Amino acid sequence: MAPIKFNISDIETALDVKTSFAGNGAEKKFSSVSTDSRTIDKADLFVALKGERFDGHAFIPDLVKKGVKGFVVETAFSSAMPSETAEILKTANARLFKVENTVTALGDLARYQRMRSRAKVVAITGSNGKTTTREMTAGIFSRTFNTLSTMGNLNNEIGLPLTLLQLSDDHEWAVVEMGMNHFGEIEKLSRIAVPDIGVITNTSDAHLQGLKDVNGVARAKSEIFLHANKNAAAVLPAADPRIDILTNRAKENPDIQKIIYFGENSGPAGISAQTARIENGNLLFKIRVPEDKVFDVGLNCPAQFMVSNSLAACAASRTAGIGTKTIKDGLEAFTPVKGRMNVIRMGRNITLIDDTYNANPESMKAAIDTLKTIAGGGFTIAALGDMLEMGENAAYFHQELGKYAAEAGISKLYCHGDLAGHIIKGALDSGYSSKNTYQGPKKDIAKAVLHEAEKGPVCILVKGSRSMKMEEVIEAIKNLLQKQGAGN
Repeated sequence: MAPIKFNISDIETALDVKTSFAGNGAEKKFSSVSTDSRTIDKADLFVALKGERFDGHAFIPDLVKKGVKGFVVETAFSSAMPSETAEILKTANARLFKVENTVTALGDLARYQRMRSRAKVVAITGSNGKTTTREMTAGIFSRTFNTLSTMGNLNNEIGLPLTLLQLSDDHEWAVVEMGMNHFGEIEKLSRIAVPDIGVITNTSDAHLQGLKDVNGVARAKSEIFLHANKNAAAVLPAADPRIDILTNRAKENPDIQKIIYFGENSGPAGISAQTARIENGNLLFKIRVPEDKVFDVGLNCPAQFMVSNSLAACAASRTAGIGTKTIKDGLEAFTPVKGRMNVIRMGRNITLIDDTYNANPESMKAAIDTLKTIAGGGFTIAALGDMLEMGENAAYFHQELGKYAAEAGISKLYCHGDLAGHIIKGALDSGYSSKNTYQGPKKDIAKAVLHEAEKGPVCILVKGSRSMKMEEVIEAIKNLLQKQGAGN
């Protein structure tokens, strides 16, 4: 489905500017909005973003030669524009829209697109599980509505607008994800998305470097409600220790007319789960919705914490009027996103849990629990990378993680990163044997895993913060297995 097109008047209204430079006969409509000079179509409007490595303004002369006719640029660029660039733009009959900040302008264009479309918006944030919950929710909604969803991890002040700019005249709902690491970031995204349903999956110790403490996390996440649409709904985790902060923030906005709770302690009006268990690698449980309706769900994942994500998706779906059968079908069709609880069989003796996408203390502990469940009493290895953005208490959180792994009875603890020593210290302080620990490069961790697998079946968890790139451990294991196979 093609996005709703932008004409000159649309852009001027969205950005609150007049076209500051125009050639005669310039394009009247733009098919889409692009920030990527490599993939842009000549019928698109180009927004020149300035990044750490590239400045989109530098590509404008080449884009004009390719036939692009519209550019959103920063005033500073326009003021210092070389005469030859100005001449190229004039000759090509191109349009310029000058703004103070092109990232802000991208958001303004996306907000305009969102408000003129007929689509409603589900916005999802949280310390853990937001991507999984978004995938589940989108999977359910798409069975009833024409639904647009965040692609990949486009959940920041650039990614969210790029998603909403894809809205067409046919879309009925958009399911978007909001990420952050400092105060004010979610508020910006809320202003762009104007949620009809705002979902917070949970709050925990994440991004503490910018938010100071976990109460700060809750306040930052609840910014999602600041720009909610009229007659909006808030979906909240009933058992979250910061639930009062989340509830009060939702109630502060008179446009939020309904608050729905999910979780074990959700109350009779909420969404809750019953009799959760794991059988044959599947998570089986019952969901209870208001009016005492109960239905069975079998999730294609062995992680117990996926129950909470399922309940959040269910609550959003029920709020949109979706029936329980559709919710059940959507949840049961869900498959984990790459790097998030993917269970992989590698070789004869290795069961690997790829949870490499990101990490914080709560998600690390939940992943260790899942490792123990899948192993079923067998030999376990936790290959853990640093948890970043933990602030001044980073050493403490890593030591607590090591203690948790030791008390869980993990057979071997392999760690990588500058903070890895604190994980091992926490384990050793809990009586863990130093013979069962290793700190070092990822390639050596892979070798150690294969060494253990030669003795018998092992179950290994690989996890760490995104920039630790712990997936390289998995790639190294695969490469070593291939070499072994080639040598046989």
